Amino acid sequence: MAWFKWVCTICLCVCAYTPFVWAVPVDVKAEYYFGPDMSRNQACENAREAAKLKAISLVTGERVAFDQHMHCSQNAATARERKCEVNRNTWILLEGRVNKSELVSEVVKSTQGAQYCAVTMVVDVGFPNITHDVSFDLRLDLNRQSFRAGESLVINIQPTAPMYVSVFNWRTTFTKDNVVRLFPNDIDAQNYITQQVQIPFITGGATPYRFEMEWLAPAGYDKDLMTEWVMVVATKKPINWLPVYDMQRFKEKLLEIPADQRRVVHRSYLLLRE
Repeated sequence: MAWFKWVCTICLCVCAYTPFVWAVPVDVKAEYYFGPDMSRNQACENAREAAKLKAISLVTGERVAFDQHMHCSQNAATARERKCEVNRNTWILLEGRVNKSELVSEVVKSTQGAQYCAVTMVVDVGFPNITHDVSFDLRLDLNRQSFRAGESLVINIQPTAPMYVSVFNWRTTFTKDNVVRLFPNDIDAQNYITQQVQIPFITGGATPYRFEMEWLAPAGYDKDLMTEWVMVVATKKPINWLPVYDMQRFKEKLLEIPADQRRVVHRSYLLLRE
């Protein structure tokens, strides 16, 4: 059974509606890589947004993942014909806000197979009055960094404390039902862990199963790769998650859990076309 129908990437920004106690000016730099299907203006706008999100993370201490993948293929018949594709994506769970920002510099440069816009900004970040439990954390590893259809994904989780873990698939090109719960599931329902585990994690004689990759893309998708996500939500108390969510509802659900009662960790990987 195929569990994965994940496609390309977008940026997730989750903002909490909490009182902001003070603000901090931050000097920050960011880059955004782009190909011929994106304009220079849009790429630089994306770089400016990435800089703002990075500034928030520096002030609030939240984790921001800027993942950038370049995949190059070469035509065997023509050794000089080399095609490179760039996928840039960001996953962010932030509880802060930008009061104002000032652009210091902006420049577009070229690299092998792509271009990128580099910006330098001063961002004024409001600091929220939120308490986190820094000792409640986990390490997340995947068995590979890239997959092809039919190959299996294995998820390794190493907790720092007892926790309930739930694993989700983020299908970012879809607007409906784009966050799918992979674990716990009907076959494997025990998600309370106290030590390192591997998922699929079969307990008590449960039927063996696996997470098999499947190449599914929206109509008109012409790239040879997709960047996909594994997201693990760890909580101190059991949470009843739905099988699927719209992304907006998923963000709302996360923010309903107190900050010191949850931890969200994520990893991206490449899915390659056959």
